[in-house]
Amino acid sequence: IRPLPEADPLNFASRATTPVLMLNGEFDNVFPLETEQIPLFELWGTPAEHKRHIVLEDGHVIPLDVYYRETLDWFDRYLGVAGR
Repeated sequence: IRPLPEADPLNFASRATTPVLMLNGEFDNVFPLETEQIPLFELWGTPAEHKRHIVLEDGHVIPLDVYYRETLDWFDRYLGVAGR
C-alpha cells in the first residue's frame, strides 16, 4: 500500500538537496532494500558527494552504537565539530 501522494517520500525526494545520511538494515521488512531504500536514495536530489547510504546486516532496527557513531560523524562533517 502506497501512502497518500502528499505523504509519499518519493514525491519530494528529488526536490530535497540537503546532505542526506541513510542508515538501513539489509533485511528490513518495513522498508525493503531493493524496493524502498535504494529507490529513495537514488531519487534524492542531493549531489552524490553529499549523500551516503549505509546498509547494515540487520533488520529494521540497527545497532545504536553504529547509529550514534555514523550520525555524529555526519553532523561533525556538515555542522562542525562541537565545541570548536
